[in-house]
Amino acid sequence: MWLTLLSCLTLAGVASSSISGHIDCVCLKANDVHARTGAGLSHSIVATLNSDECYNFNGKILTKDGYHWYELDNVHGHYNVWVAGTYLRVFPSSYCSGNSTGRTTRETYATGLVSQHCLDCICQHESGCRPLGCAWDENSDSCGYFQLKDVYWQDCGKPGGSLAGCAADLNCSSTCVQKYMTRYIRYSGCAHNCESYARIHNGGPRGCKHSNTLRYWSDVEKLGCSADS
Repeated sequence: MWLTLLSCLTLAGVASSSISGHIDCVCLKANDVHARTGAGLSHSIVATLNSDECYNFNGKILTKDGYHWYELDNVHGHYNVWVAGTYLRVFPSSYCSGNSTGRTTRETYATGLVSQHCLDCICQHESGCRPLGCAWDENSDSCGYFQLKDVYWQDCGKPGGSLAGCAADLNCSSTCVQKYMTRYIRYSGCAHNCESYARIHNGGPRGCKHSNTLRYWSDVEKLGCSADS
């Protein structure tokens, strides 16, 4: 069943966009992903990986069976195993500086109305899910993982003590997103789903009604999210 599903998936997401440039560390963005002894679906499965596990990248990339395969180091005790890039995202090397097994777990998103998957897609679109410093953008600074602005941070209750401090912390910034959605989705007249949350994040309290947020949602969809994510 897994091979049938894997064969039907198109090469998208990380394999075509996020996996680029200098790579030291990659993290899984899905559950039940198979690590294999070689690049290709015919090779034996040696481990099953889950979302937010992170591993060092060995530097080798091969294309086989319609996928870009990445060689990872020290995966569940196995060395030089291969994983399809569709299920990987690039992270700073610090994410892979964990324990001796080579496995580490990223900080987690805050829980709430917005699903973890939806938060991850928004985070990836806004910053590559990195704690970017504050920078001027459309009349005010945008900061951190979710590119929070001061008015947004105030509306979510000013968690963390400062905009810059909260925005650079994954749990605090995602808590802000969750509180913002809880505050505004009820008055938006929109469905309680990932599309609405993403468009509100981009366009403000009634952003899910504005046509100028449709392109933003399209970009979020390309990262693997759907309205029901």
